Amino acid sequence: MENVLKKGEYSDVQFLFGKGDKKVVPAHKAMCRNDEDQIEIPDIEIGAFKTMLTFIYTKHLNGLDANNWLDVLMAADKYNITELVKECAKFPIEKLPNVFVALEKALLLNMEDFALRCFHYIDQNISALIETEAFLQIGQNVLGIILERDQLRISEIEIWNAALRWADGQYRQNSSRFSDEKRREMLGSALFAIRFPLMPKEEFTKSVVSTNVLTKAEVESIYQHYSHPKLSDLPCLFPLKFLTHQRYKYEDTIEMEIEKVSAFAQEEVGSDRFSDSVEIGGFIWNIMAKIRTKKENNEKWLGFYLYYNDHKNENRSCKSSATLRIVSQKNGTEDLIGRFNDYIFKKENGMGFHNSISFAELLDPRKGFYNKDEDTVKLAINVIVDEPKTEKIISDLNKSNGTLSMEIEKLSGFTLMDPSKGFYNKDEDKVILQIDFTCE
Repeated sequence: MENVLKKGEYSDVQFLFGKGDKKVVPAHKAMCRNDEDQIEIPDIEIGAFKTMLTFIYTKHLNGLDANNWLDVLMAADKYNITELVKECAKFPIEKLPNVFVALEKALLLNMEDFALRCFHYIDQNISALIETEAFLQIGQNVLGIILERDQLRISEIEIWNAALRWADGQYRQNSSRFSDEKRREMLGSALFAIRFPLMPKEEFTKSVVSTNVLTKAEVESIYQHYSHPKLSDLPCLFPLKFLTHQRYKYEDTIEMEIEKVSAFAQEEVGSDRFSDSVEIGGFIWNIMAKIRTKKENNEKWLGFYLYYNDHKNENRSCKSSATLRIVSQKNGTEDLIGRFNDYIFKKENGMGFHNSISFAELLDPRKGFYNKDEDTVKLAINVIVDEPKTEKIISDLNKSNGTLSMEIEKLSGFTLMDPSKGFYNKDEDKVILQIDFTCE
């Protein structure tokens, strides 16, 4: 069919492109479902149209690249070729010249999965992307959607500076003088996606207040938050319009294929296998597969864990959630899934199943987890990590006696939080520790 299309054999319809001496693409009415002899195509590039026609004739997508991807997508949408739209959605995000344009089109065409891929790429690369000319070209609506995201790996001050560049760039395109009032007008609702209360107070004063983009009441509300961040019952003279929760819920998926599983199952109890290391939220993680046993019958089971493996950050902890999967490799069977939410500390290995499944079941091809031909089992863990916390360490003192004291702040993840016990200052979210010592 592709040769028939290329040679134009038995064609009975012509698609016309351009003005004056028009370029002609021959085709067949039966394939195009059209009764006209000639059809003007004023709004689609000829190369993209040929790529679309080839797909209609052959169901194969040939010639799609970063340069024509958008044109092919828009052609497929115009002519309601759903399968071609789906194929365009598989194109690698990192190869596209402008991920922001791709995102805008994905949102416009309700391409949910592709839009999620665009968002994920933007989340991971936002620091570099905001420096590009492409960022200055996005619309206010898309700017707001991006700045609202919890997953952005960037500081609020960087977001603020990028938003100002965007606003100034918008007015520069219109040959208009920009002012503080016009910056605010241009940012519109996107301004309220910036989490000013998360900025250091000094940075907020220096980089934000001085621009006069925020109103006096908005500035006062943020200073009020700095002074009393935890007092929800404080008389609210200046209502806070900006979000105060951290963005940094880092998320990623770790995958592991256990090779020669049948041999692994014969190893001694305690033997383990590790996946490659993956950094998520500033921590280093692995999947750990471990041979376990049940005391009552000595039957071997697979231990399956999310493993924290970072000795460089010994003083940090974080709250994380994980979805652990033993992946089905057989149609009609489902993954074996477990979910956990917990705090991870430096001295703990992580979380997971001590006895996820017996090796007898795991190696039974009927269960669907074991690929007998390849002798493999696949494991996967989706990890979401909140902003890391730092455990406070008391430094050594060069004296023989005295008192050491420290305040532990931001205790929201710890257990010493019952105000009725008297140790926890709820208003300031802290506990004070003290040690009296004498050295001989």
